[in-house]
Amino acid sequence: MNGLHNGWGMGGFGWIIGLIVLVVLIWVVVKLVNQNKNPK
Repeated sequence: MNGLHNGWGMGGFGWIIGLIVLVVLIWVVVKLVNQNKNPK
């Protein structure tokens, strides 16, 4: 496999880290969109 899966096999926690990163990115995008819709 040439080591392609080394970063995602950390005892099953690799997908949790990916999920947390995805949730944070979505939250940041939602915050930015809400700021643009509601100028103060």
